[in-house]
Amino acid sequence: MNQLTRACVLASAGLIAAASAATAEEGGNLLPGEFSGNVAFYSDYSFRGVSQTSENMALQGGIDWSHDTGIYLGLWASNVDFSDADIEQDVYGGYAGSIDAFSYDIGAVFFYYPQEEELNYWEFPLNLGYDFDMFSVSAGVLFSPEYFGILDEGVVVSGGVEVPLPLDLAGLELALDAGLGYSHAEAGTVSGEKVYLAGGTDEDYVDWQVGLTIGFPSGIGIDLRGVGTDAGGDNELGDIAEPRFVAGLSYSF
Repeated sequence: MNQLTRACVLASAGLIAAASAATAEEGGNLLPGEFSGNVAFYSDYSFRGVSQTSENMALQGGIDWSHDTGIYLGLWASNVDFSDADIEQDVYGGYAGSIDAFSYDIGAVFFYYPQEEELNYWEFPLNLGYDFDMFSVSAGVLFSPEYFGILDEGVVVSGGVEVPLPLDLAGLELALDAGLGYSHAEAGTVSGEKVYLAGGTDEDYVDWQVGLTIGFPSGIGIDLRGVGTDAGGDNELGDIAEPRFVAGLSYSF
């Protein structure tokens, strides 16, 4: 991560913390609804099984606003390392709610890369979930009119399961989770040459993850997981899509 990227991410995290502290001191929010924030340090920024940081460390932070009506907005940023981009900034919003144990979330996300704006693009996700008490399941689908900015239309379908562990360990919250995803995007053209989502001539790939999360009462969280895809290898995406271990430390406020 270069010095400019580090400074941008750290400054964003600092502003989030300052705004949160100021709101707490005033005893209320400047806007109706609730604000929350998060900062995290990961050994690798894995996005749908593919490393966005060339398997190097990532510093991340975000702020969210939500309203009782179900409307929410958010900002999030992370360092990246591909093409000429070294920072990713996401702006998102949507509507989320629940009916008994059933939950839903429909939204829009804009991915912005200041140093490589041709990669900027939109995603429009729909996520559903159901909580069975002993475990919960989720499923999602998203559409992008120009996936990663340089490809044609893209679709991602995903599913997952989370199992809280019934352990009483000083207030710790432990859970196991697993997920599977399928990504497809029509080939695009850059400088007159065809480009493909999964390298070579492949327009799709499958990714997977299995993890353990540990939540502390203080807001600190630990994330340990294995991730990977079927798109690794010399003729496809290479090492950044191979199976690997990722660890993260986060703080939510």
